[in-house]
Amino acid sequence: MEGNMVSRDDRVLHILKILNKHPRISVKRLIELAGESVSTMRRDLIVLEQSGKVKRTFGMVSLLENTNIEFASPFRYRTHVEEKKVICRLLARRVIKDNQALFIDPSTTTAYLPNYLSERQNVKVITDNLQFAIAANQMTNLNLFLTGGSLRPNSNSLLGNHTIQDIAMFRPQLAIVSCSTLDNTGAYIADMDQADVKIAMMKSARESILVADHTKFQSVNSDYIRLASFPAWSKIVTDRAPKDQFLKHMAVLGVKVIYPGSK
Repeated sequence: MEGNMVSRDDRVLHILKILNKHPRISVKRLIELAGESVSTMRRDLIVLEQSGKVKRTFGMVSLLENTNIEFASPFRYRTHVEEKKVICRLLARRVIKDNQALFIDPSTTTAYLPNYLSERQNVKVITDNLQFAIAANQMTNLNLFLTGGSLRPNSNSLLGNHTIQDIAMFRPQLAIVSCSTLDNTGAYIADMDQADVKIAMMKSARESILVADHTKFQSVNSDYIRLASFPAWSKIVTDRAPKDQFLKHMAVLGVKVIYPGSK
């Protein structure tokens, strides 16, 4: 995977996959496994180190805990793709109904959702998610309202005061919201602008749904911006069954957890 032939996001994702298998590895061995040149690897490791993902010491690279980091949207869109598709399939089948209006938040998980909404009729979507909007553009069964706002580089979403003002105009049945991490008490994110949009959507909607793949369940090292505490969301949709302790705690709070095979 030579650096000049692929995008930096793809290279960084490939490096992280290697580091997930080898959390501490020599730079020389990492170059061999990644198929990069020395100069390209040096640049990519600088990006990873500056974003807090890795630490370099004496020719070695160590993978650090994933905390308080918000990666660019193109990078996140390519991670845990199958898990995101499972979540979107469950949303379309078990949560979203015909003739509903809903907020779709600026997440890469919900960007995959249009592919699973072809059988739904007269669904009205309010979103600042450009990836969702592009995917939904040709679907005649969806009525799409795209909020105003500022387009931040590599976010693929509209953010800021104009976005919040547009969100306040609506009162849909659902707000479908993602997070970076969650634990037994609530859900978190590492970007303030994204948090403002998600919180505004939850405030304006009649009911809020949380979507999170299994890698986001954290008992420690959650992100530092709290979106809300449970039971702010009536349902959590995920790609596999969480731990029994979490499920029991959500049941006490009246939060339904939906995953493949759940009732």
